Amino acid sequence: MAHRFSALGRREEALAPAQQAVEILRKLAQSNPAAFLPDLATSLNNLGIFLSALGRREDALALTQGGR
Repeated sequence: MAHRFSALGRREEALAPAQQAVEILRKLAQSNPAAFLPDLATSLNNLGIFLSALGRREDALALTQGGR
């Protein structure tokens, strides 16, 4: 959903589903890291891209540094 919003130029609306994906995958990765860490990494990367597109580059950088 986040990618769809972003493709339509609705970047602000893309943030919520991207953040939800990260939250869900963090929980799943706690119980089964081998299965879910790759998807969590992808979701974190996507969230960083969406944040950067909104000019929130510091927030995007914090994601890559494990700050969020």
